Amino acid sequence: MDDRDRQWLETMIEHAEAAIGYARAGGRVWWQDRRTVDAVLMRISQVGEAARRTSAEALAGIPEVDWRSVKGSRAKIVHDYLELDIVIIRGVVSRQLPSLVSATRRALDAG
Repeated sequence: MDDRDRQWLETMIEHAEAAIGYARAGGRVWWQDRRTVDAVLMRISQVGEAARRTSAEALAGIPEVDWRSVKGSRAKIVHDYLELDIVIIRGVVSRQLPSLVSATRRALDAG
């Protein structure tokens, strides 16, 4: 993994952790607050953008993550904003982002 990939993976972790933190700070019903939802979605879209800029080789080294979905998240948020399903977003925040952070950290530590 080169320095560029390392930087994009670290950026991904930063945005994912921010999204998780915003949701946590918003409390048990964070998804009912439009500002919190907007902040979380912005960070999720940035995770997708960072994944898009990371090389396929680096992403292949982290097979636990569905990178196609991660990359697609940005386009979905930007182009279909009014059609987003908050139940899916809640799942992304509670399950997928923590898994992405863990798997990506392991890859960075190993590489």
